Amino acid sequence: MVFEDDFFNTRKSLEDPYRKVSISKSEYERLQHIATKHETLLKKFNRIETEKSRLEQEIELLMDDGRKLKQLEEENEKLLNSLLRTRADFENYKKSIDRNNEYYRQRLQERIMRKLVKHAEDLTRVLKILETLKNADSMKNGFEMILQNFTKILEEEGVRPMNCVGEKFDPFKQEALLVEERDDIPENTIIEEIDKGYFINNAILKPAGVKVSKLKSE
Repeated sequence: MVFEDDFFNTRKSLEDPYRKVSISKSEYERLQHIATKHETLLKKFNRIETEKSRLEQEIELLMDDGRKLKQLEEENEKLLNSLLRTRADFENYKKSIDRNNEYYRQRLQERIMRKLVKHAEDLTRVLKILETLKNADSMKNGFEMILQNFTKILEEEGVRPMNCVGEKFDPFKQEALLVEERDDIPENTIIEEIDKGYFINNAILKPAGVKVSKLKSE
């Protein structure tokens, strides 16, 4: 099921694949419920505003009638309290929508950055092959320029490599692909980064595949 940014009253091209986010049916139904609540709160807010204005005009005309004035003031106070509660509900709704927007924006950014990281890694592998060939300087220079552009885009979007060789193995950031017995370094130390890992804005974009040390058996 596709949930589009136009749901939040933003006019975006329906043909733009980057403006679409895949969500579950339950999440779509939850957002529909929020939208319905928004419309109900807005109507209630406007109705109370209209009624409040009417009562304020009546108060102006009945200043000499103390009894009616007191009654109208009490009614106006009730409406004002109701208006404040409705306004608070409406503000909470807007904050909820902002949080949802930010969540889906981050998920979309991560999905795009993963694709760019994959392309950058492919270019790096091709470049290593070209470096072993003779008379391929022109092609190698072209790939280097493309790779630099990819790297610049990633950096601008907050993507940076983990560079975790020498660090203690962290299962939340790395995946142990190989284990090597060593007696010269502490156990569970990352010896080699086999599949490079990346962060995005201090969150894990792609875990690293690593080789980890293990103490030799006696």
